Amino acid sequence: MSTNSQDQEIDLGQIGTGIKNFFNGIVNSIFDFIFFVKRKIVIIGLLFVVGVVLAFLLDPKIYNHEISVIPNFGSNEYLYQKIEQIDTKLREEDDSFFIELGIKNPKDVVGIEIEAYPAIYNFVNNKEQENNFELIKLMAEDGDIDKIMQGEITSKNYYHHKISIKTKGKLKKEEFITPVLNYLNANPYFEIQQKVYQKNLADKIALNDSLVKQIDNLIVLLSSNNSSGTISISEKNSIPELVEKKDRLISEKQYLLTNENIFDKIIKEESSIINIRDYKPLFLNNKILFPVILILMYLILYSLLNTYKNQETRIKK
Repeated sequence: MSTNSQDQEIDLGQIGTGIKNFFNGIVNSIFDFIFFVKRKIVIIGLLFVVGVVLAFLLDPKIYNHEISVIPNFGSNEYLYQKIEQIDTKLREEDDSFFIELGIKNPKDVVGIEIEAYPAIYNFVNNKEQENNFELIKLMAEDGDIDKIMQGEITSKNYYHHKISIKTKGKLKKEEFITPVLNYLNANPYFEIQQKVYQKNLADKIALNDSLVKQIDNLIVLLSSNNSSGTISISEKNSIPELVEKKDRLISEKQYLLTNENIFDKIIKEESSIINIRDYKPLFLNNKILFPVILILMYLILYSLLNTYKNQETRIKK
């Protein structure tokens, strides 16, 4: 029993010594590094400055530009195909394609992409596509509604879409955005639909104005008869109905006028924000990465040289 107790005490003593040596090694390494940095502070400082300067010289200033658009006349798929085509032409550096569009410096453009704004309410309540709600209900019976709404096929049919552009340096709208929008709106098939739709809208607005005038004349006539006492009970009761009808026509005209503005383009630009500086997260910022990489390279090289010298000394012995 006494021998076992002594063995256990020796084992525990060895473990304690091992733990102590381990922590002493960590502390020594930390202070070795601190004293090394202190000795090489000038070199490390110079490397840091060089890294920052290189980052400023080599890191291009990237700017983001966002255009909110509404594809009219069922041109959603057409819009996505054209944006994909433009992005492909950018990657292929097809200067002749962009010269035809009136774009002088396509090399300054990093890329272009499009995505739908996740506006489920507008999608379901779109008067131009009244079957959307029934379509969503049918699709949701066999799958996850969230996945369906985020899916490519569904999202392409949303009302609002965002075209995102990245450029090297600032951009004037007329240098790239305006030519791209002009290109998107130059399609013979959709141009015919646009003209027909605008003509129908103009006819509906004219008819609406005519009906409002007729109602006004009837109300004036009925009111004058009422004041003279020659109006019948049925005619008297019809005045509120005429006023209500007039209100509906006025509301309908407002809707038609709004549509006249929205549908004056195949791809309607709703709003645009340009020259938003693209700031990377701190750990991805080249002004941090470049100095850190240079300092790490120096530390690795210094460590390798020390190891080489030590091995060379060992072999000579």
